[in-house]
Formats: sequence, C-alpha cells, structure tokens
Amino acid sequence: MAGPVSAQVWFDNGSPDGFRVYQATEHYTLKQVRSTPFTVHGYSQLPSIDLDTAPASHEYLGCGISLTDASCYLLSQMPSSLRDSVIRDIFTPSGLNLSMVRLNCGASDYATELYNYDDTPGDVKMKHFSIDRDRHYMIPIIKEVRAVQPSLFIYSSIWSCPGWMKSSGAMCGGHLLEEYEEAFAAYWTAYLKAYQAEGVAIDAITVQNEPRTDQKGGCPATLIDGGQEARIAGKYLPRDFKKAGLKARIWVFDHNYNPMHLEHLTPLLSDRAVQKNAEAIAWHPYSGSVEFMDSIHKQYPMFDMHLTERGPNLTDRDSQTEFWFAKLIFEALNHGCKSYTGWNLVLDPDGQPNTGKFTCTGLISYDMETGKIELSRQYPVFKQFCPYVQRGAGILSISQPDQDMVCIVFRNPDGSKVVSIAYDGSLNERIRVQIKNGGKYLALCLPFGTWSLTTVVID
Repeated sequence: MAGPVSAQVWFDNGSPDGFRVYQATEHYTLKQVRSTPFTVHGYSQLPSIDLDTAPASHEYLGCGISLTDASCYLLSQMPSSLRDSVIRDIFTPSGLNLSMVRLNCGASDYATELYNYDDTPGDVKMKHFSIDRDRHYMIPIIKEVRAVQPSLFIYSSIWSCPGWMKSSGAMCGGHLLEEYEEAFAAYWTAYLKAYQAEGVAIDAITVQNEPRTDQKGGCPATLIDGGQEARIAGKYLPRDFKKAGLKARIWVFDHNYNPMHLEHLTPLLSDRAVQKNAEAIAWHPYSGSVEFMDSIHKQYPMFDMHLTERGPNLTDRDSQTEFWFAKLIFEALNHGCKSYTGWNLVLDPDGQPNTGKFTCTGLISYDMETGKIELSRQYPVFKQFCPYVQRGAGILSISQPDQDMVCIVFRNPDGSKVVSIAYDGSLNERIRVQIKNGGKYLALCLPFGTWSLTTVVID
C-alpha cells in the first residue's frame, strides 16, 4: 500500500514486445519482471493457455469490497491523511483498482450496534423511516470512496428488516411474516430513495442476505422462503421501484452454492415475474461446490451471476493462503460470475466491531491504539490482476493449464489481454507454462519453491 500504509516495490523496466509481466511471491509484494519475448515456436510438453481459440464467456463488471457499518466506522476513526491513503490504495488504478462496494441496509453482523431505519411497529407506509444514523460516518465515507473512484458500482444487502415484520419480533433471527412482505419492499424503497436524496445512487440490491439461515438468533438475520422472495423480487419491488422512479437492479438469493438450497432456488428462479424483473443471482461460497453454479446457470441462463461475499477469517489464517484466495476468486469468475466482492474492507486485529459471533477479518486491519495497518492475504490477489482489467472486459473460457495452477484470462474493451496465473508452490520442481497469442508463444518460468501470482498484460 502506498504512502504511510506500506512500501510497494516496483521495478518498471518497460514493455518489451508489447507485453508486461508482474509477479508476486512470499518473498516480495509485487514487481514487474523481465521475460523472454514471444517466439514463433512453442513447446509441446508445456502446459498451455491458448488465447487464440478461447471464446468470451461473459462480461466482467468488477471486483469490490464491503463497506459495512463496522468498516466505515473504523475508516472514520483514522486520521484523515491515513484514511485518504487507504481509500486511494483500495479504489484507484495505482492501487487495487476495486470498482464495486457492497453496503448494508441496516445492521449486519459487522456493525457497531444493532439498528434499523424504522422501529415503529406497524408502520407499513414508512412514515417514521429515517437514515439519520448513516449520515454520521457511513454516507460520508461512501462519498469519499466515490470521489476517487467515479465509476463506483454500489449495491446493498439487507440482513434484517425491523423486528416487527418478523416472527421473532427482533432483528436477530425469525421469519418474515407474509403479512409484511409488501412492507418489506416499502422498506427497501424508502432506503433507496433516502440514499438517493443524499446524493448516493445505489445501482443494485440483493433482496435478502442469506435467506435460508437465521444464524440461530446470533446476529441480524431474516428467514425468507423461495415463494416469498419470488413475490418480493417479481412483484412488490418492481412495482414500488417503478412508482418511485428507482432504477436499482434486483439480485436474488445471495446465499451459498449448495444443492441443499434447491428448495429455495427452484420456486424463485422458475417464477416468470422474477425472470422478467430480477437481473442476477448472488452467491456466497461458504458451503457447496463452485460447480453447482454451472448447473443453475445452465437451467436459468436468463440470470447473470455475482459472488457477493467472502473475506479472510481469524481461525483459517494458515489455510487461507494467497493461492487459496486466488483459486476462490478465479474459479468464481471462470464459472460465470461477473463480479467478486470481498467482505469487510477494514476491521481491527480482533475482527471487530461485530454484532455476531463470527471471526472474520478485514481486507486490511487497523489498530486504533497503535495506528498500525496490516494487509490480509486476499490483498495481493486483488493487487495482482484488478489494476489491469477494465469494466466490460470479456472473461475468456479456457482449459486450466495444470492441476497445481488456476488461471483466468480477460480481453479488455481496448483489445489488451490480461492473463493471471496462481501457483500453489507445492511441487519442489521448476514449473513452466506457455501462453499462445496471435500464433506466437510466451514461455514463463514460475518462481521456484513458493506460491506465486503471475500476471501477463498483452497490449
């Protein structure tokens, strides 16, 4: 991270033959490295990535991070110069170039307290709705981010509607009551209108975060079944958004790619009104296999797909390596997702503030006592490819070159191509791979004895 946050190491030695190679390993953060040029002849024995035959699969919207209430609070507590440095590092092309943020509509499990915007029982017309709380630090932080990333795509998710709409009568746990489904849509509409009035237009919403879990009452959550979500997404939200002049896109499900959720997905995605009015399926990767998305997308190709939440965890620091995160992100994008959003942008070293029982950590951690910033293992993965990929790029469909690698390829709107290769470093031998482009071959020698992230930008 630039400035006071950390020291990046850059060796800019030009762009030989119209391409550049960047590498990161455990021994350094990121650097540009020299490479032999493209040649006419390839190596038949090397694993290959063939760009000449790879078709475009789907369009890339961007990668992003979650500006939770907890993250916005910690950012607001930073000295202004440090906060500006962090925001620029995360959201500008000279840093990670993240171009999306996920917000929380009311408290999530990562907030400084439990809160919603209308605690008046029975107020189905939202006469007492207010986002005053968000004006203190959340909305100002969002505006600071957008000031340095003007093309920011903003979407929001809800963990819990007001407790009076649910069987539990509380924000933690409980099922949305059928009699308040329209009030639930009215609540979303009031939120979008209030944010729009503050100068923050929200581009999309996910109807309900993880609708099939109530977290056993341990944090803000709402159970909604597939039929309910179908009525809300297919009928009530489109009706209310149209009446209010709102253009927010509707994304559904926002839960794990796990076959156990078919009982929710089937009535939801087969609903004709949902197919007409909802744009995309949102996914989480906490359980199930990424291949499950393939089967759903094959059956319901009218929906786009996005991965909307996954970040580091205190209890999984040893297993969540840089390669682990690269595999997670690259596989989600390769299997049809147009975007990937990490979880909290910033938490403290203990994963706080936190209204729940979870042990997530931030993309970065900030110690308010010492002022120290630390980067997570997800950070260098974003750094490795996001600065070079443009919104609207085609994600190319390729065969993976080797079981110990995971690769992703983009074709930017300006014609440049970006190839990112993650290697787990498990084999104690020299690993080489070649890229074919325009009938020529580039042979790459991956760093020896370490995990590595290698990106080739072909201009």
